[in-house]
Amino acid sequence: MSDLHIRKLCNALIPDAAPSKLAPGVAVNVADRIRRKAGGLWVGGRVEITPEGLSFAANGLNRAFHTGLQPVHIPLTAIRKAWREFGWVTGIVAVEHDGGTFRFRCYGAKKVAVALDKHIAALRRVA
Repeated sequence: MSDLHIRKLCNALIPDAAPSKLAPGVAVNVADRIRRKAGGLWVGGRVEITPEGLSFAANGLNRAFHTGLQPVHIPLTAIRKAWREFGWVTGIVAVEHDGGTFRFRCYGAKKVAVALDKHIAALRRVA
């Protein structure tokens, strides 16, 4: 089994994200509508997938303009499966894990989802 190492710029759907006081009033209203409809806000940052797990950290601009942002870390042993979902321009990678489903959108989403799902399946066969 090959080592899994994927690092991508992405936007992650963060349920607890909210606009900070730095955001203009109109942006806050729009963000609140989007958050209610989508179940969170899409936050820019970087996702990294390694043999230890999946991690997401928001970039500096998004940390400045959002509150409620915490780094995400999902141990690989907690991940059940991954798949691609439709998204305009960039696809969405959905990762089902013991605590729910984590979603992020990036270029090459299909390849990322397939690589992660194959790695998870191989780990289960070995265990």
